[in-house]
Amino acid sequence: MQQPGKPILKSPLTGGPRKRSVGTRGILILLGLIVVGALTIGGIALFAPVRLAVVHELMLSMLHGGVVDSSEKTYVDGCVITREGDTEITKAITRTHRTVTFGDGSTLEVIFSGVPTQTNVCPQ
Repeated sequence: MQQPGKPILKSPLTGGPRKRSVGTRGILILLGLIVVGALTIGGIALFAPVRLAVVHELMLSMLHGGVVDSSEKTYVDGCVITREGDTEITKAITRTHRTVTFGDGSTLEVIFSGVPTQTNVCPQ
């Protein structure tokens, strides 16, 4: 006989109330979101590295008092002569220097190198 005021403790075998846990499904969803996020950031870094640099600049600006100045310079850094068949082709390599100055006086410089492209500005 049950005493008044005391709950009945049910065992798992009798179908009593179960504890809810995160479970396998929740963990898989979390891992899936992490993988999708990592692939998205990797895709941005591969196909649009300047955009990724801008995101990093904004994140760093929160720690360093905001962005005071930003400049970007692109120039031809070097020339390469390649042979394709019987002809020699000159290709230029471009470099982009992006410099950001933060509110606390620190600076960040990011350098992007372009792929060699055919040009006629290289000295022969």
